[in-house]
Amino acid sequence: MQNLKKLKNNTVYVLQLQGTGDDEYAYENAGVYTSTELAVAVLANINAEYDYADTVFTLNENARIETHTLNT
Repeated sequence: MQNLKKLKNNTVYVLQLQGTGDDEYAYENAGVYTSTELAVAVLANINAEYDYADTVFTLNENARIETHTLNT
């Protein structure tokens, strides 16, 4: 488990993808990261896994990053 004291401002970033579960309109968590840059990089890797010419998940369309500050 990651040491929470290493988090910048005790903030985590939750990458969520729409349409990956039973409800095509619902967002599902794809991961929790320590920076938005890391979450965006993971989103790029997820898109690279698909064999389509176009992007499958686009930030602020069918993908989003929520910011949460943890209480310590």
